[in-house]
Amino acid sequence: MEKITLSLFLFLFNIFIFTFVGTVEGARAQPRANKFVESQCRRTRYPKLCAESLSNYITTASEPQKLAHAALKVSLLKAIYTRTYVKNVCKQLEKTKAKDYQVVKDCLDQISNGVNLLFNSVEELQHLNLDKESEFVWHRSNVQTWLSTVLTDAFTCMDGMSSYKFGGYKVKATIKAKVLNVAQVTSNALALFNGYAVRHKASHHSNSGKINKH
Repeated sequence: MEKITLSLFLFLFNIFIFTFVGTVEGARAQPRANKFVESQCRRTRYPKLCAESLSNYITTASEPQKLAHAALKVSLLKAIYTRTYVKNVCKQLEKTKAKDYQVVKDCLDQISNGVNLLFNSVEELQHLNLDKESEFVWHRSNVQTWLSTVLTDAFTCMDGMSSYKFGGYKVKATIKAKVLNVAQVTSNALALFNGYAVRHKASHHSNSGKINKH
């Protein structure tokens, strides 16, 4: 049985509250908030999915950092749900000693790694110290590297299953669809995070210029 640390348990509880509140508040989201989300999502590869997945969690015109944070939480949730599904399939294949067990097990390992990296990314952004530029650059690099690795792991998982027929077509298609969704929302989260990082850099240089003039 896997060990669940207290910090992870509390974090997952917060994720649950985030999802519940987002669902309730989403119905009351102001048109201005929706426009904000849509405008920010235009910079992503999957703008429609981006707007649909985030509109429930942004109820007011917000800051790019908060939107990036929400996008990371959505990605983490998707990854956790996907890991649970793949883990159940993996257990069934192990019981029946199916020859394709290892393929699914490899995919499970990759998705589990993705969950850990997304968890780290959420924590990294949450505790970002914007007052020290050197620390911001360090955190930015970490998040970008971790999210890129999540994308690589997701596509590696899908590529590894392409030639196998375990559990019938439906199971294979379901796993690939779930993993693809994780990849898509993570791609969007990375784009939104990059947009926030660029804005922060521009703001920092602007403020530095004003200080130097004085």
